Amino acid sequence: MEHPSNPLLRQVASGWLEGIRSPEHSVLCWLGIPYAAPPVGPLRWRAPQDPIPWEGIRPAKQFGPVSVQKQGTAVVGSEDCLYLNVFRPDTQETLPVFFFIHGGNNQTDSGQLMDGPLMADALHAVVVTINLRLGALGWLNIKAIRTGDPLEDSGNFGLLDIKKSLSWVHENIQSFGGDAGNLTVCGYSSGSRDLLCMLISPLFRGSFSRAVTFSGGFTTTDPEKGASIATKALARLVVEDGKAPDLPSAAAWLDSASPEVRDYLMGVDALRFGPLMAGAAIRMAVFPHLFADGATIPKEGFQVLARGESYQVPMMVLSGGHEFTANANSDPAFQGADFTDPQVVEEYRFVTRYGSALFGYINGEQNAKAFSAQLGQPPVYAGRCLWGMNPEVTGELGSMRMGGAHGLDLFLTMGIERPSYAVTPEVFTSRNRPGREALAQVYRQYLSNFVHTGDPNGAGLPQWEPWDNREGGPKLLLLDADNTAPVVRMTADWVEEEKIFQEILADCTLPEDRKTFLMEHVLNGRFFSDNLDPFWVKAKQG
Repeated sequence: MEHPSNPLLRQVASGWLEGIRSPEHSVLCWLGIPYAAPPVGPLRWRAPQDPIPWEGIRPAKQFGPVSVQKQGTAVVGSEDCLYLNVFRPDTQETLPVFFFIHGGNNQTDSGQLMDGPLMADALHAVVVTINLRLGALGWLNIKAIRTGDPLEDSGNFGLLDIKKSLSWVHENIQSFGGDAGNLTVCGYSSGSRDLLCMLISPLFRGSFSRAVTFSGGFTTTDPEKGASIATKALARLVVEDGKAPDLPSAAAWLDSASPEVRDYLMGVDALRFGPLMAGAAIRMAVFPHLFADGATIPKEGFQVLARGESYQVPMMVLSGGHEFTANANSDPAFQGADFTDPQVVEEYRFVTRYGSALFGYINGEQNAKAFSAQLGQPPVYAGRCLWGMNPEVTGELGSMRMGGAHGLDLFLTMGIERPSYAVTPEVFTSRNRPGREALAQVYRQYLSNFVHTGDPNGAGLPQWEPWDNREGGPKLLLLDADNTAPVVRMTADWVEEEKIFQEILADCTLPEDRKTFLMEHVLNGRFFSDNLDPFWVKAKQG
């Protein structure tokens, strides 16, 4: 409920809130709203509980704490992290809701990743951004913390947090002029992977109207494998604290799941969990999460799509043309590498050519193909960002080491020149600004139309056809820009995984020993490698 004389005062189920006005946009903001009780003390590794009511007016003028996480060499954040933020245009009308799940491999970042005021203004919608539990505090399924409750025993506490925050939206968003019956969930990177799991989870049926994925694909973890990896990581803490003399005995002690183990884990300082399993670099074998437990996520994972067992809503599936460049740039094989060395360039081109094709496939074509094949599935609109891949726009080195990077389209949409993408001064320039800003406006128009109607198309925009699995049918909308204007068109071409594998085998640009090294140390074990790794092993065996 809105206060009759002050639009910044709103009443939710837990009490009154006072927000602030955005200094850059005609947008009202309410920050740091608790959507659940702090998951601390006995609520660690438990399903989120209702928020604690407050008396009087609670200031909602600062973001809440982020979840415990490692940022660079520092560990930051708080276990008390279950907060969300609401942004809406300064108008009286009821508007659709745009609910955003941030990226960061479910280990880092927060709802602050999204520029809420800008997006509320651009989409003409009520924007909600959330924090959720991350790392070992948000994704852990070892025996010692189990309670017998199937949802809690899943270990997918981050997913339960998303469910709780969506429930809060359904209960309270009308107080901010939002229409809970017209709700689009958008995920970026790991947030997209969470969202895709939500579409096959029985917990989320009927929770939202539409789905938008920015660079996320099908990823789940076998619970037993996940528990084994997490136990080995936690064993380091056990040894540090003198509970066991070495890592094997520490792992055995944790596996005993005795009351002593449980008490120990509940008492560990939350910040000590931040560095555990950090730097996973899109490898589930380093940081397992999204456990296919059978209660929150089907045990068969995304195989249920073949039986049409998903929550079917209109979808926008967005990916990049160079999805793997950011990961290649941070891989030890290329950190500090001399890119004036032709051998380095050839090896980098090899991993980004095939890594990007495969990462783009699981974040784009695989999603669109599998969901649209279901009987009764509403339209799936698939798009691919190619901006920056043209050397005439971002220079030779910029186009090679960034162009079309993972998640670049989201930051283009928000007009953010993210430093991690600025691998050379040629990436973001005054010369290419007119083109990329015009492309950002195209993205915002498509997204706004989709949020309001479920169809991205509208006046003045190139027609975006839904994905069609038939031979020669429309597949992807390609989104690019030269230095001055957008270049947007449909294509029937798409990446096929098996074809990429055969191209890898036939590639003779590198000596065989270097090719083998890159396949087994850079491209191996990634989110896109479930089929690649066994294919390569078989190929090497002849």
